[in-house]
Order: sequence, then structure tokens, then C-alpha cells
Amino acid sequence: MKYDIAAKVVIDIAKTAILKRFLQMDADEIYFIEDLPEESPSLRRSDFPLRVSVKNGYNLIVLIEIQTVFNQDFVLRLIDYTVRFKLKYHLRIIPLTLLLTPSQQATGFYEDDILTFRYQLVRFWEEEASNFLDETTLYPFLPLMNGGEKLIDEIDRNIYGDTKISIEQKADLLTATAIFTGLKDKQLASELIKRRRDIMIESPIYELIKEEGKLEGRMEGKIEGKIEGKIEGKVEGLQEAISLGLELKFGVDALTLMEKVQRIGSIEKLEKIKESIRKAERIEEVEKLM
Repeated sequence: MKYDIAAKVVIDIAKTAILKRFLQMDADEIYFIEDLPEESPSLRRSDFPLRVSVKNGYNLIVLIEIQTVFNQDFVLRLIDYTVRFKLKYHLRIIPLTLLLTPSQQATGFYEDDILTFRYQLVRFWEEEASNFLDETTLYPFLPLMNGGEKLIDEIDRNIYGDTKISIEQKADLLTATAIFTGLKDKQLASELIKRRRDIMIESPIYELIKEEGKLEGRMEGKIEGKIEGKIEGKVEGLQEAISLGLELKFGVDALTLMEKVQRIGSIEKLEKIKESIRKAERIEEVEKLM
């Protein structure tokens, strides 16, 4: 989720550069389409639909979609978005997908026994980061590209020192850069956050970094608690089952083993003992496993 949100913030800042560098499109005017063609509130929304007027006056719609991890269901949703916009606006529709992590399945082409569908696809890991150093607004995507991690210091300096962009945009770009760097190298991302926290706190998406840290701490504790609780509960349940099984099968003779059973904390060992009770003919056969 945080990657999608960070990408949307970057797209809002970098939409002109995205159209130019990934679609070779010189846009004269770009409008974000807010009145989306949906039939009910339950339908999913397209990530970033843009109405674009190119320099010769030609109008079209570009659907920019962000995908962290690729799957075929995403392509079906993209087909759905494309058809809905086509039906409503009757303009040329260009679906453009920005794929953040590597996938061999992502080809820009989908075909089954009914449909054939093509979409523009940016596979960031195949792009050379050094080729985009002239586009400051695209810097957050550079860590996802080939050789991008080696340029983090240069990316940081260039964003921080760019006098053409506002302090708010610098905060957004630096924060998004840190978030995407984390997909490749969490330590490198952490170093960037520490170095530029003073400006990153101006960005709304910086809250994602703070919340993730809190969430990870809460989830780690919650998961560990649940695991410990489940293990403890299962051990107690097995101990009770074994005690009952021994008593039912061997009567008062089983009382001598009850204390030993209570001292066993291994689920695997308790399960073996429980299974042995059913097969054992003498209590000594069970006792050997304790």
C-alpha cells in the first residue's frame, strides 16, 4: 500500500516527464480525470487517469497504473478500466503500467480464448538509472532501476539542491525515494531517512514511514504473542488428552505417569505419546517415550 501511495504522489509531480520519457509524448495540457466512469461505489478505481492534449491538438486518455507485484488479475482489471473509459469518452486510451518489482510474467500483452489486449509497460529494473538523471521529478523511481542504488547520494543532493521545485515537492520526492529504495536496500533507505528527516517531515507520505515502524513493532509483538499462545494452548490440550487417554486405558496405573506428562513441553513429543496410547498394550510402552 505505501508503495502505491508514494507512486501516486510522484506521478502527480512527474506526470509530464512520465509521458515524455515512457510514452515519447509531448503533452500540451494534462488534466487529472476526477469524474471516473464507475457504476457503483464497490467498483475499483483506476490509479491515475489523465486526459492529455498533445501539441497538435489531439486528445487522448492515459491510464497510469501502479503495480508493486504483478499478477494476471491486475491485467483483467486494467482491461475493465480501459473499456469503461473508452465507452465514456470515446477517445484513444493508452494504458500505462509502472511495475515496481521484477516479474517474468509481465509482458505488456494479454491473450486468452476471447481477449487480446496490449498495454504499455515500464519494467523499472530493466531501465538504466543514469539515463534519467536529467529528470529530477523521476528520481524516486531511480532506485528501482539498474544501478540506481549507487546513485542515491547524487539523487539526494540534486533533489535537495534543486531551486526549481518547492520545499513541499522536495519533501515528497525525497520521502518517495526513501520508500522505493527500501524495496532494494532497507539499510540504504534508513540512512537517507536519517539524513533528510528534517525536510521529509513536510511530506504527508512521511507518515507512512513512521506508521510502518509502529505497525511492524505492534505486529511483531502480536504475532509472537499469538504463536506463544497457540503453542501453550496446544501443549496443555495434548497433556490433558494424554492424561485422559492413559486413565481410560490403564486406569489407576496411569496416575504414576501424569506428573511426567505435565513436564513435557514439546508438541512433537506429546503427539507421539498420544498416538502411542492407542496402539500400546502395556503402560510401559508409553512410558518409554517420556
